[in-house]
Amino acid sequence: MEIKNSLRKKQLKEFVDDNHHEVMDDFYDIYESEMSDNEVEIELRRLIEVDEYFFDSYISLADILSHSNRVEEADELLQAAYTKALMKIVDKDGNWPKELRWGYLENRHLMRVIEAYGFLCWRKGKTEQALFIFRKLLRANPLDNQGIRHYILAIRLGLDEDKWSRPFQAKNSFPGALDAFKMSDWFNRNVKKYSDEFDWWFKTNEEL
Repeated sequence: MEIKNSLRKKQLKEFVDDNHHEVMDDFYDIYESEMSDNEVEIELRRLIEVDEYFFDSYISLADILSHSNRVEEADELLQAAYTKALMKIVDKDGNWPKELRWGYLENRHLMRVIEAYGFLCWRKGKTEQALFIFRKLLRANPLDNQGIRHYILAIRLGLDEDKWSRPFQAKNSFPGALDAFKMSDWFNRNVKKYSDEFDWWFKTNEEL
């Protein structure tokens, strides 16, 4: 599914999102409170009504929906958020900005929801769509603060979304934390198999 924005005639050289600090502050206040999941869900839906373009609200709401066995609703929510995010950055031909940098705090919620939808596609077996999304993210942000290159390599190796990272689970750390040294070693051992995929990335980072 290629998304195009007919109102933007030319590809953006760089995208930096608007300031969402007001709703962002409310978002973090919710997670510092002691609300139940049901109360958090209500508050997240309210935040989406206040600012439909602050995407961390969608990601967190999708997590709550998934954990309460409303997976289809969660998936539809993420897809809708992804579409909104893409409509902010693409042009009439579907071109992404040449640069979409994680270094700008304003961009991070948008980049996170794009990543989250890429994972959703991966989980559903839509690996070509997941690769499309991850490749676009990596091209726009070759410093790769999100670790997108690891996802691309995992898909090229034929690994599942829910299994690829298990060997890198960090011991004696918070759930979901990955051992960066193990991941780096794995990447360096396997990346040479896919020079067609990553040669440009190595060259770009040498220049940077």
